[in-house]
Amino acid sequence: MSRIADIKKNIKTNSNKKSYFVRWYIDSDKSKDSYNKEIKNVTQVGYETAMQEWLYDEDVQEAIKQYLKVLRNIKMLNIYESMYNKALNKGDVNAAKWIESFFKSDFFESGQDEINNYLEGINIPGLEGDK
Repeated sequence: MSRIADIKKNIKTNSNKKSYFVRWYIDSDKSKDSYNKEIKNVTQVGYETAMQEWLYDEDVQEAIKQYLKVLRNIKMLNIYESMYNKALNKGDVNAAKWIESFFKSDFFESGQDEINNYLEGINIPGLEGDK
């Protein structure tokens, strides 16, 4: 799914226009010149309206939070990949320790909970252990 489509899910009114604003707001230098060149024709509102009204819209703020969360996850995965390569290819002990602590962090926690919730009602005799 595209970034714009992901952003649109969080916005109730004017989602098409505001989703472009959200992405621009995070990915740009936030200047009036940048706004006018990149997205004014899509949003069809002036810079002042977008920055003084749309930015304070709860849906826009939630979309900004969600977009930042996605970007943070991508950046963390890039850092993980870099540290993994350092540990594996260069024998960097500190990178290996970082990877170990990363796996112990809560980064992967929500996915594990989802898997456990899904598997909770499934009965697989070979996996029941000594019950």
